[in-house]
Amino acid sequence: MPSQFIQNQRLRFSNWWNSPIRKRDRLAGAVIGATAYFWIVGLGRLAFSSPPTSLGQLALWALGGAVIGAAFGARYPRLATCLLLPFSTIGVSN
Repeated sequence: MPSQFIQNQRLRFSNWWNSPIRKRDRLAGAVIGATAYFWIVGLGRLAFSSPPTSLGQLALWALGGAVIGAAFGARYPRLATCLLLPFSTIGVSN
């Protein structure tokens, strides 16, 4: 029974991965990429910069990361969805 479930999930993933990319996939990839890169770059800049970091500089770095992430997600939507979805949900809870 579990092996059948795993086979079905692998088949569904394979079908999704090999299907043609639609505009909806590109939009979802861009949103996921922008959100993930916003968090990655913003928190990375905050963690690895010198202590007196201005809020304006931090915001520019985070927005720049969001732009780069949106471009990456639009160009490679499936890869962005698989790799960046966990990072895009940082801070989201009930």
